[in-house]
Amino acid sequence: MSKESIAIGMYSIDEEMEKAWQELFLLAGKINPELLLPESFLNSVDDKAILSKKTRLSHICGLLLTDQYSKQLKPLCSPHFDMKGFEGPYYFSYFIVPKTSTVNSIDESKGMFAVINNFDSNSGFNVLRHEIEILRKLGSMDKFYKKITISGAHKNSLQCLIDEKADIASIDAASYYYLQRNNPELKNKLKIIGSSIKSPSPPFVTHRKNPLCLSSELILTLNEALLKLNIAHQNTLKIKHFSFVPFSDYEAIAR
Repeated sequence: MSKESIAIGMYSIDEEMEKAWQELFLLAGKINPELLLPESFLNSVDDKAILSKKTRLSHICGLLLTDQYSKQLKPLCSPHFDMKGFEGPYYFSYFIVPKTSTVNSIDESKGMFAVINNFDSNSGFNVLRHEIEILRKLGSMDKFYKKITISGAHKNSLQCLIDEKADIASIDAASYYYLQRNNPELKNKLKIIGSSIKSPSPPFVTHRKNPLCLSSELILTLNEALLKLNIAHQNTLKIKHFSFVPFSDYEAIAR
């Protein structure tokens, strides 16, 4: 990795999304050249890429920030999604089952097979754990379900439900919006039975010891870039604007 880069893998689920993120940051770089925003991009959430000194800015899960990267990285800004059910710099997850399932609540999913994207995911694991253990007081999640399978990605978790390899999944609502937009038939194959608590949305982070820029500078520039961005890319991203969410707010979601 010879060039400095921006890691945009959090929601770059297809070429259209990846291109929209790239164009947003390239435009931001033209608006404010003093930010020295890299013009190279990584469609990755890999640890090695995110922690590399060459990766100046990364879009990551808030739980990862607090659980694993708190000493290395700090938040700069978080997106406000322009989607149904979203408010401010917060997001949530849908609890989803196959369309044919008789399950209509978390309580009814006891003893079944759950699929998660990863144990270090807030949207795919942590909020479901919180729903079961904290809000509903149904005991530990690992005992509540007969089996918990790791899929590696929200898209894979949905496929597990469709293929009847799992009974329930917790899916980032923004990811579900993007995936369903490209695959409208998902509505006919899946059923939403609830939604999670709201958490601060996944932040863009930078290295604590060598930050790319000030949070305020990046936010002002990205918000201006959003307004000037090609309308097609705006519609692809579905982000109203960016704002700052302090590290302490992300700490609150940690288990």
